[in-house]
Amino acid sequence: MKKNCCLVFDIGKTNQKYFVFDSDHNILRREKVSFAKIEDEDGHKAENIPSIVSWMKESFNNLLKSDDFDIEKVSFSGFGATLVHLDDKGEVVTPVYDYHKTVDTDTFTQFYKDYGPESVFASQTGSKNLNLLNSGKQLYWLKYKRPSLFKKIRFSLHLPQYLSYVFTGEMFTEYTSIGCHTDLWDYEKKEYHHWVKVEGIDRLFPPIVQTQKTIIKNVEGRKITFGVGIHDSSSALLTYLLEGKESFVLLSTGTWCINFNPFSDDSLFDEKQIDEGATAYMKIDGSPVKTSRLFLGEEHRLKVQKLVAHFGAPEFYHRQLKFDKTTYEEQVQKSVCHFHWQFIDNDDSPDNDILDFPNFEVGYHQLMHELIGVLKNKIQVICEKMPEKIFVDGGFSDNNIFVELLKLQFPNQKIKAKPASYACALGAALLIENSVCP
Repeated sequence: MKKNCCLVFDIGKTNQKYFVFDSDHNILRREKVSFAKIEDEDGHKAENIPSIVSWMKESFNNLLKSDDFDIEKVSFSGFGATLVHLDDKGEVVTPVYDYHKTVDTDTFTQFYKDYGPESVFASQTGSKNLNLLNSGKQLYWLKYKRPSLFKKIRFSLHLPQYLSYVFTGEMFTEYTSIGCHTDLWDYEKKEYHHWVKVEGIDRLFPPIVQTQKTIIKNVEGRKITFGVGIHDSSSALLTYLLEGKESFVLLSTGTWCINFNPFSDDSLFDEKQIDEGATAYMKIDGSPVKTSRLFLGEEHRLKVQKLVAHFGAPEFYHRQLKFDKTTYEEQVQKSVCHFHWQFIDNDDSPDNDILDFPNFEVGYHQLMHELIGVLKNKIQVICEKMPEKIFVDGGFSDNNIFVELLKLQFPNQKIKAKPASYACALGAALLIENSVCP
């Protein structure tokens, strides 16, 4: 007998996954793939949306034919800071730009002359200047640096909503995607920022709806309920909020580590906090959440590659390592930095990586020690006082060395990691089943 199921597409920047959940949220089937990036018009890497969409459609059609599952609901979580631009026929009209794409240094000079000063603007929008990682400014860049492309754009969808549009043909905007350091939202006025309206950008965005909105479609003779999509880290946060837990900080780890403090008494930031990495996100009801970000997973990936090459270790050797107290206490240099970061401030770092370790194991413990040190600062900047618990979700929840070093840095907190966690997908499944959410 077929089981009634919810299908969730969880589209991360590094890996793309689907999960089939039963009514008790047990995973009945899952699949993970990863597609190589493609190039935009400048030869810079861009998101491979055509391959992702083809895989999603093929997976959906195959699951509909399953003898084991009756897909009743489909939900979507996706990474943020990414826009998909459509023409008046609803077709993708530009590359789906990578949020680390470099732009000319003068691109936003006039922007801040018109809508700054920069420090005031950052306080209003809850994020420091991150160039295209503030995804709303991608439209400003297109308008003034790629005007011929900009003229073709009729609609701009945040990636999670585009994933839903692929299946429903309906366009929406929702709060968790708007709130992902886009520079689109004025947190003081609780509406699109003044610049969005002046530049005519607001007309490109579909209506804002509640994140838990659903659309019912008839697919091959059956009615299926679709969600409108949710930002992936915000989806992970939702799973913990729905459990009604006491105050906590959530570290949603992966390519990025997004640190959430949904219980802060002060959800907005001053200039100093923003300079130190604090960022405002939004919950599904539009209320702000105090967060900070760290490109933890990407920095980790790049440095592991260097250590592997330097010591001739197997590609994923680090995954089998456990925390070694003796190695850490006797060989890790706690007052000396060995790694130079590509995406993190390097005030205390050497100009180049110093790989003078006796073996891979020591090098990896040193790497994690230094990354946890940076992460600690990012956590503290969003906490007026530390809560009793820190939850670790996502890719690093399986990393024993990461978790044990986090315990050393926060000895007064209970650290709880969920190995092989899938909170982003679970949050999207819970979202589509809950008409009233926190």
